[in-house]
Amino acid sequence: MNSETELIEKAEQILGPNTSTSDPVLAAGIFGLQTNYAAIAVAGVAAGALTGAVTDNPLAMGAGVGVANHVARTVDAEGKGVTVRMLVAVTLKSIRILDWVTASGPTKELLSFERANTEVQITKFGLSRHLNFRDNAAGTSLGLTGSTAPFSAESKGDKLVLHLLADPG
Repeated sequence: MNSETELIEKAEQILGPNTSTSDPVLAAGIFGLQTNYAAIAVAGVAAGALTGAVTDNPLAMGAGVGVANHVARTVDAEGKGVTVRMLVAVTLKSIRILDWVTASGPTKELLSFERANTEVQITKFGLSRHLNFRDNAAGTSLGLTGSTAPFSAESKGDKLVLHLLADPG
């Protein structure tokens, strides 16, 4: 489990020593790529049908659907030049998007949005929040999903990021 402080430290390790003094990371949280659930469902049904044709074992069929969902999400992320899970680090000047490798943390920066030029939209999705960034001048955008669920280990960092981006003043 990573505390908010640990996430900030991990972000600053990747972003470099000047980040902590010139434009420090104020909040960091782990977010997932917004998924096109319709496309994932189609992939899951196709995998289930394929697995069903090969075996009558319901457990194998379920595993096939799970693997297909994971593969579809990974391919979607790679096509966008990102990863399925990412560390979002917010500074006064920018929103920095880093990859997130489960059990080890970030290894590189994937994207950066200048806060002054970026539209941020936050919408509720159950206990999750959809976070959409759009920089029209640069032509870049990204949709992420974070958690506000009290039982989620990642929600504290996500809530801080969401709070800073919802109230940029």
